[in-house]
Amino acid sequence: MTDTNTETQNISATVEPEVVIDKPKKSSRLVAILVVISILLSLFIIVFGWYLYKNNSVNNNVYKEKIEVLASQLAEQVEQQDKQFQQSKSLNNSFKTQVEQLNIQLLDAQNKSKLFSSDMQALQRNMAETNIRHPSDWILSEVEYLINLSGRKLWLEHDVTTATSLLNAADQRIVEMGDPSLNPLRRAVLEDINMLEALPQRDPDSVVLALSSLERRIDQLVMVGLDMPEVNKETDGAVSSDVADWEQNINQSWDDFVASFIVISHRDKPVEALLAPEQAWYLKENLRNHLAKAEFAVYREQQDIYDMSMTNAMKLIELYYDMEDKGTEQFHTSIKRLSKQKVAITYPDQFKSAPLLSRILKQRISKSFTIESAE
Repeated sequence: MTDTNTETQNISATVEPEVVIDKPKKSSRLVAILVVISILLSLFIIVFGWYLYKNNSVNNNVYKEKIEVLASQLAEQVEQQDKQFQQSKSLNNSFKTQVEQLNIQLLDAQNKSKLFSSDMQALQRNMAETNIRHPSDWILSEVEYLINLSGRKLWLEHDVTTATSLLNAADQRIVEMGDPSLNPLRRAVLEDINMLEALPQRDPDSVVLALSSLERRIDQLVMVGLDMPEVNKETDGAVSSDVADWEQNINQSWDDFVASFIVISHRDKPVEALLAPEQAWYLKENLRNHLAKAEFAVYREQQDIYDMSMTNAMKLIELYYDMEDKGTEQFHTSIKRLSKQKVAITYPDQFKSAPLLSRILKQRISKSFTIESAE
């Protein structure tokens, strides 16, 4: 037994040192292998990364070149489209101008056609009038001219007197013809004359002259002044001549001395302030402006503007001028009288004789054409 134990102890003693020596060697080899592998992996990663970087840089350059090429192509396309748009816009503008010119030419042609047709009708009428069987029928053309001229005087110039005189001249021409078939025409002319004579008579010059004279009198009007009511004076105590009242006399003298520095006046009625010079000037100019508006309304026959201007002028006089003054009262009376004037007249739209005369002329012309065709 002892031998076996000793053998086992020797074996263990011999074996254990070998195991202790082998483990460090294996671990160092493993570490070395791992280090080499890690170095190789690092080199591989570095090489692979450098390859990828180079490849990406090359690809980026390629992409940049492609992008630049595409951008230049896109810019060229945009420029071409812009040029095409500008060309189409200029073509559209030229087309519009051509269309407008064509429309103008068309309207001109239509106007010329109307003028040509009216000239043809007038020529036919003149030719027919020269062949009318009644030698005195040419007077109807003079009657037509007088009636048309009377209408122009009435509606354009509002000259009722001249228009009435022209209608009277037309009536005399009809009488000179001695044609009983023209009695309806003469009756219509006389109705037109009576209608004009029934119109209210206008005298714009007299109204304007009256307003102008009122304008010149504005500076002479008296404005409302400063109304100062009477001061309520209180009776002051007098100094007594009695020597015994010396104390009361001293107090009274002292009160009078103090009251001389500050004076307070009491009035029962309110005080109306004067107008400033600038306000007075504006007031006069405003009144003058209302009268000038009324003058323009007289010539233009604008009744509403005339009435409004005269009403405003009367209000200014009643508010800011002294109505107790004789000149101001007369001025106010004149404006009140002129405010009742009628400056606008309702004129007739048409003469009764005009369409009747036109119908008679057409009938006679058509009759003359019928006679010529029969011949």
